[in-house]
Amino acid sequence: MEAIARKLTLKFGFIQSSYWISQCAINSFAAVYLHAKDFDNTQIGFILSFAAILSLILQPLTASFADKSKRVTLRHLLLALMFLVFGLSLLLYILPGSFLLISVIYILVNAVEFTVNPLFNSLAMEYMNQGVPMNYGLARGMGSISFAVMSFFLGSLVDQFGADIILPVFLVCYVLVILSTYLFHDKLPVKYQEQKDVRGLRDDIFLEEEKEASGILTFFLDHKLFLLMLCGVAMIFYSHVLINTYLINIMEHVGGSGSDMGVSLSIAAFLELPAMAFFIYIVKKIKVSTLIKLSALFFAIKSFAILLAPNVYMVHCSMVFQMIAFALFTPASIYFVNDLIEKENRVKGQSMLGVANIGVAGTLANLTGGKLLDSYGVTAMLLTGTVVTAVGFLIICISIKEPDKQKNTGGPA
Repeated sequence: MEAIARKLTLKFGFIQSSYWISQCAINSFAAVYLHAKDFDNTQIGFILSFAAILSLILQPLTASFADKSKRVTLRHLLLALMFLVFGLSLLLYILPGSFLLISVIYILVNAVEFTVNPLFNSLAMEYMNQGVPMNYGLARGMGSISFAVMSFFLGSLVDQFGADIILPVFLVCYVLVILSTYLFHDKLPVKYQEQKDVRGLRDDIFLEEEKEASGILTFFLDHKLFLLMLCGVAMIFYSHVLINTYLINIMEHVGGSGSDMGVSLSIAAFLELPAMAFFIYIVKKIKVSTLIKLSALFFAIKSFAILLAPNVYMVHCSMVFQMIAFALFTPASIYFVNDLIEKENRVKGQSMLGVANIGVAGTLANLTGGKLLDSYGVTAMLLTGTVVTAVGFLIICISIKEPDKQKNTGGPA
């Protein structure tokens, strides 16, 4: 790997690492934190679902702005959003807690957090489309490893000091997110401004675009199969969100604790690294479209395995499927959308992917999951998640076709 690519891969790995440890605290341990503030499962579901709904609005708006703006860079937009997150979280930490205050701030913080994730992917793709051979999978895998360590560490801290430790940990982590994003920039050698990469991706990102970005409605009319794919993505992520949000309930159902939850999250995250790190080599042997279908199948298998798990040990074992499900899907979907969508709409395309797997899936899973949990229990919730995800796998198989890369260097797909 060239020096410039290695440097940018490490810098992007720093972004991914800091972002995912912050996400571990504010989102993966959300149920633990909110339970300690006397929220029940249904209320927790409403809070996280409203955050996802708000992100459904924010993601298209920020993506359209990023696609069309000639003055504000994507990095500066991200920094503005992250300072907003930090300020709100600091208010939550300083001000006396109340049901309304915690609810509103938790919704806003998570909504913006959901919004910045696909923008990070677009930030990396800008350099890759310019011809810099960054290893996106390795950088994203660094995020998974950091998440794994944080899950284990934070689970132990919560058992020792209580749930109030979660917010201070998040604030410290978020300083690193802001710093890593600020540092992610490099002036490229001239050769990169005169070439395309071997995947036939985006042209010179530093030159003004020849075509204007489409509006949301026009974008979806031009990409009908992509819209169907997004429906499938939302459905396969339904069980993924259920499991992540209510893992503490699943663990307690089989006799586990907060520490067991942290261990289980750590196992899943550690196992993401091999698939992500070697994705750049895997994709040379297997089509991206095939990898997405394969990963969608294993989302359903993982959900079914957790449904059948009789004890903590088997829940831990079920997390093995994360390596082929989430770990493969994440880089494969980013590459697929980058190949499928024309250059003037690529930030929008990546954002729509985030809308599906975070916004729509998060809304539906959190809204229905808490209610299912309170009314019918863990088994009913996991069974529902497994059925929805299995249907999502079928939709993915129907809607995914290998993109015409040459066509997508210009006009609509």
